[in-house]
Amino acid sequence: MSPGRNEQRKAATRAKIVRGANELFHIRGYAATSMEDIAQAADVAIRTIYLHFDSKAAIFLAFHDEWLADFVRLVGERTADETVADAVTRALDGMPDAEWGADRRIENVEARPPVLEFIGGGSPEIAGHMLQRWVAAQDELTVRFRELSGAPLDSPAPRIEAAAVFAAWLTSILDFRERFAHGRLPGGSSYEVGRAAIRAYVAGLG
Repeated sequence: MSPGRNEQRKAATRAKIVRGANELFHIRGYAATSMEDIAQAADVAIRTIYLHFDSKAAIFLAFHDEWLADFVRLVGERTADETVADAVTRALDGMPDAEWGADRRIENVEARPPVLEFIGGGSPEIAGHMLQRWVAAQDELTVRFRELSGAPLDSPAPRIEAAAVFAAWLTSILDFRERFAHGRLPGGSSYEVGRAAIRAYVAGLG
């Protein structure tokens, strides 16, 4: 097998593991999902999983990081005549279902998703990793927004817009967590809340 084909095969296997694990996390919950469960869902041997990941947490964080990278890429495609709220809405609408899974409403989530476990609770190492990635994402978006607007380096406007993107994500997570804690109170999906949040922040209502 050529080096290129081999790398493609490894990437495909890694993606199967990450996507299979994420689906199980939403059905069974993070704690109740074992590495053996993930191996079965991904149709690979458990030793294959350990060739790619050293822990269940590493699999979850891979999903988070890859989702965030795709989201930031799409938001960063913002055009000069597009508000940051419209850019976020377009990005969320463009996150491919086949790649990331459908945007679940709370009544369709059977177990608490792992991101709810680690934002404000659970392993501080995992939460710290997510926060670190979001700081890097805000830096990336700040640079892109500054280039787009032509704002000078001493203008905080691009940084404020990038921070609003993070705030909208965090709002959606905390809203979902609260609804889940109270017996899955009816409400929108996390993407729907994120869209509403970014519009409120941009309008100065948040």
